[in-house]
Amino acid sequence: MDVLHLIHQFPPESRGGSESYVLDIARRQRAVGQDAQVLSGSKHWRDHVLVETGEVEGIPVHRLHRSDQFFDFHAKMWHPEVEHQITELLQRWRPRLVHVHHWVRLTSNLVEICARLGIPAVVTLHDYYTSCPRAFRRRLNSDACTRTLGAASCVSCVPRYGYEPEREVAAGVELFADNYRAELSLAHAVIVAVGSTAELLATTAGVPRERYEVLPLGYRQRWPGQPPLPAPAAAEPLRFAFWGGIGRHKGIDVLLRAFRRLHVARPGRAVLHLLGGAESPAFDREVKALAEGLPVTLHGEFDAAALRAVAPHVGVFPSTCIETYGIVLDECFELGLPCVTSDLGALAERSGAAGLRTRAGDEAGLAATLQRFVDEPGLWGELRGHVQPTQFGLDAHVTALQQIYDRALSSPAPAPFAAPVPALRRVLYMLDQRESAMVKLVVDGGPK
Repeated sequence: MDVLHLIHQFPPESRGGSESYVLDIARRQRAVGQDAQVLSGSKHWRDHVLVETGEVEGIPVHRLHRSDQFFDFHAKMWHPEVEHQITELLQRWRPRLVHVHHWVRLTSNLVEICARLGIPAVVTLHDYYTSCPRAFRRRLNSDACTRTLGAASCVSCVPRYGYEPEREVAAGVELFADNYRAELSLAHAVIVAVGSTAELLATTAGVPRERYEVLPLGYRQRWPGQPPLPAPAAAEPLRFAFWGGIGRHKGIDVLLRAFRRLHVARPGRAVLHLLGGAESPAFDREVKALAEGLPVTLHGEFDAAALRAVAPHVGVFPSTCIETYGIVLDECFELGLPCVTSDLGALAERSGAAGLRTRAGDEAGLAATLQRFVDEPGLWGELRGHVQPTQFGLDAHVTALQQIYDRALSSPAPAPFAAPVPALRRVLYMLDQRESAMVKLVVDGGPK
């Protein structure tokens, strides 16, 4: 095996931006003769750790199911049996290089496992997970967060069961912080897609800026040879669309409340399409409730053909988290569409003059921006005139990525800047978690 990609989830189970990216590069690597395979986590747990092997679009995919629930929770990031299973798989497969794209739903010490086995590891950071136990640098009150990772900043915000003592919550945050500093310290290369991501990570996660390498994500055209979508006709309702993962951090609740305002102000003048799977059953119910009575179509999981069939006029991506890239913009621009984004992170940075920006979380401001497309017929054409399809294609990206791989294969890992996390510390933390849970569960003095 030449390269093994590790990622938290993979098609057909999920088709978010990072999954689509890994699918594209693995397929391209195999096309040029490399044995590229994928080891993926899963959203679905089993009663024991299980790896199921199959194939997705010609790529061998090994899907690992954890044996516990709540496995996205930062305080359950390490799973000793998953560590053992992955160690055994790497010993059997002996990939020349491992490319880590995420730890969630696998285990927290993937790079450490590779280092122990003498396998070079390259990391691509698709979000802010290594600097935020909530993953998206979005606090409970929905504000974007630029605080330094650590107990002092994060205890008031991190997810919790609700019964833990404060010392346990603080210890979990510090373990999380130390763990991912150690992981990035051991990596041969750490890749981010835009410079602003590197800058924010360097100031919040305790990882030197020089350890981050900027490489824009390559884009594979979804509709090669097909023309841009047509402009809206004068008599038809304007079609707004969001596509991607339907999650709160993507601003979907804000978008639906904003669209309701627009519908009240300009009834019949616009419709909204939401394409993608919901992050949870609870959020799916919330989305359906917010969409009730509105000209909103909830498509669920989708593919490129389904998106083009909707024929949207404007892409709307009102993220309330600090995005790190946003392949949806490449898709939007390939379709020839202007966009509306929030003012946070890479979406605002990359949309340029082809998009309008609104303050993240501001439903009134978003409604007013959407209404401009209804009230100002010339706005759509003005913005479309600035749409520039992505120039950095998939082949160029894979070539640049191979140069990083070659460097990792031919040179030792950089000198570590962070201490490793001992296995004993992880075990003792798990014991603390067990004890605090038992205090709540055990009644009448314990076992008899």
